[in-house]
Amino acid sequence: MHRNRRSAFTLIELLVVIAIIAILAAILFPVFAQAREKARQTSCLSNHKQYALATLMYLQDYDETFPYSSFLAPGNCVGTFYQVVDPYVKNQQITVCPSEPQAMKLTNVVGFPCAGTPPYTSYSVNARVYVNGFAPNASAVSLPLINRPAETIMNYDGNVAFGAGNSQQQIVQPRHSEQFNANEVDGHAKSVKGNLFGTASQFTVGGPGQQLKTWRIGSTVYANRIDACGIPRDDGTLDLGGTPPNSMCQAAP
Repeated sequence: MHRNRRSAFTLIELLVVIAIIAILAAILFPVFAQAREKARQTSCLSNHKQYALATLMYLQDYDETFPYSSFLAPGNCVGTFYQVVDPYVKNQQITVCPSEPQAMKLTNVVGFPCAGTPPYTSYSVNARVYVNGFAPNASAVSLPLINRPAETIMNYDGNVAFGAGNSQQQIVQPRHSEQFNANEVDGHAKSVKGNLFGTASQFTVGGPGQQLKTWRIGSTVYANRIDACGIPRDDGTLDLGGTPPNSMCQAAP
């Protein structure tokens, strides 16, 4: 008599297969995560490019004068850069970075934003280029003041933190593998390296918000600052808009 024999995996063989799958997963998952983050970075860089083009179109329509970052508008609402350039963008999706789409809630940052202001943004502005309209004797910046447009940052991946004297400071946020995206006055966009520095409290109109990481900017004219604030001069220094504490930009920490 012949017995029917069934072939099957032994326990050892199953464990070996499981171990091989686990090893492959450990190798491939970080690669997939990096590829996904790279795609987000590319999408974010495209947002900055579109904001740069929108700002340049605005400049052509308004005597080559940059808009204020914020200002009191008719109806006692707070106008912002985002609301001002919205007619040139017509797509509030580009206001947010896919890696951190709810970085800043505009009602928390400005209190009562005007209609047409996007609910969230992931991007900060160079406070020396986009002057705060609520600052004493505020005066909007004109394009001829900028001698090095290819090195002058306009918008960048950022957040708003409490600075000196409870003021706002537009800190950089390298969301893309320790890099942050930015656009320049000449219209191009690029990625910049950041180096972890410390922490700060997020600025909100109701008081300190969540804790944010602060980063020093890598090798650019803004090197070692935690915000991309200032207009590069021909000698390689930054025009900060005056001397502290009346400067538009805070002193580098």
